[in-house]
Amino acid sequence: MELRMARMIDSARLNAAYERVRAQLFAERAAAGHWIGELSTSALSTATAVSALALVQRHSSPHDRFALLIARGVDWLAGHQNADGGWGDTDRSYSNIATTMLVRAAIQLAGRAEQRSEAMEAGQRYIDAQGGLDGLRARYGRDRTFAVPILTNCALAGLVSWSEVPALPFEWACLPQRFYRFVRLPVVSYAIPALVAIGQARHHHLPSAWPWTRLLRRAAIEPSLRVLRRMQPASGGYLEAAPLTSFVVMSLAASDRAEHPVVEQGVKFLLDSVRPNGSWPIDTNLATWTTTLAVNALAGAGEDVTALGCLDWLLSCQHRQVHPFTGAAPGGWGWTDLSGAVPDADDTPGALLALAAWRDSPSCAAADRARIEEAAAAGL
Repeated sequence: MELRMARMIDSARLNAAYERVRAQLFAERAAAGHWIGELSTSALSTATAVSALALVQRHSSPHDRFALLIARGVDWLAGHQNADGGWGDTDRSYSNIATTMLVRAAIQLAGRAEQRSEAMEAGQRYIDAQGGLDGLRARYGRDRTFAVPILTNCALAGLVSWSEVPALPFEWACLPQRFYRFVRLPVVSYAIPALVAIGQARHHHLPSAWPWTRLLRRAAIEPSLRVLRRMQPASGGYLEAAPLTSFVVMSLAASDRAEHPVVEQGVKFLLDSVRPNGSWPIDTNLATWTTTLAVNALAGAGEDVTALGCLDWLLSCQHRQVHPFTGAAPGGWGWTDLSGAVPDADDTPGALLALAAWRDSPSCAAADRARIEEAAAAGL
């Protein structure tokens, strides 16, 4: 009898908890019936955005146009330093050497190093305790996707020598995308914009000692800039990500291209994505991912997901053309409905599962079922 009562109580508590969570979930929906969500504020993103704006401001006119944003970003960073002197990727993360180096570079480029001397010194002590440059290289190994942008940011701030920054073969970006797999790119494919912009910055500040390499890279500057322009989404933000966009912006600005269209569009993205407290998130949002998670969870609980009314929105998120960023075939989904999303192999299955749940609902209209089958066939 007691066991039966316990089961009844547990069931009642579970149902009550479900109803509370369900109500909270539905309260977060957008007008179109989907979920947008918000990513955590990030010290890493804030630092790179501050560095980018500071360098654009330094190399263009007027020279104080981003002064308030830069100052607010530095103040936010100073207010979120961890007790050990370092910074983590978010305001709730443990410190790491990469973000700490980026924050110090941002404060230096913002011209606030003297004002924030205690924070800078504490940050340096943390970096030294983690092994300095050797510690950074050990963290990432042979993968240059993250280490080289970090070292470039620090070199632009005068905190490390350009000789510490490996040269990147940005000329390879001029090859057709189908050849990328054969040339052993030193960065992952989604970091091609960084390869181009950072490679050009390194070439600008410390050209190769080999004459033929210098000539080749000089000839590749304009063609690779056209690749950057072609890959840049309408929002201006590569992958809708502040760090990647900021690395591109700061590198080009410091290479005498502060007024290049790629920089102007990148700056627009940074201005559009800054938060009221002066910080930046890692990415704009994960609307497609959060919506498909919600749809699949509700379907698993026995809900009629057709009542959500977001089928048109979810279908509109499917990419219908070869993607200019990665060359991905049509049919996939990215993590957001924004222009910087790239179709990938984790968001696409989530979308397909959500569509299957919609299709299998008894109240799904025949016309909607046909649209779902067509989209699913393209996504498989």
